[in-house]
Amino acid sequence: MDRAPAELLSPDRAAAEGAALGQLACELPDGGLLITASRLVEFGARAAILLAPGLFRLDLTPQEETLGLYPRVLCGWEVDWRAAEESWDGYRDASGPAPIELHGTFGDQLTVWIHVLSFTERDALATHFVAKAEIRPVATAP
Repeated sequence: MDRAPAELLSPDRAAAEGAALGQLACELPDGGLLITASRLVEFGARAAILLAPGLFRLDLTPQEETLGLYPRVLCGWEVDWRAAEESWDGYRDASGPAPIELHGTFGDQLTVWIHVLSFTERDALATHFVAKAEIRPVATAP
């Protein structure tokens, strides 16, 4: 892995730049970066949930029965995002929302797996999100 991707996997940088989001970060035992965050977002508001400095920012906009998901690319690499098919309608599932899973590749350098759990608080007209992103160099991606 060249130096640029290595700098993007800094837990200190991810924690510092994501501090306003209440995000935490650490190095994964087998290489890579883990970012976690938790936020309460009012219906109709767009809010950043995860920030991987120099790679992406994930914004979510909850509505009563839908969810806007906006991954914003912050790098020059070709990026491919894919959602697990179970995630497509999981937010409207009557048995409760299923986790949202999003997979991304950043050129041939890095992969990311994002997992978001959501809990609607109808009395507060808001949704509580708990999210994590695992970012790994391609050589160590599971």
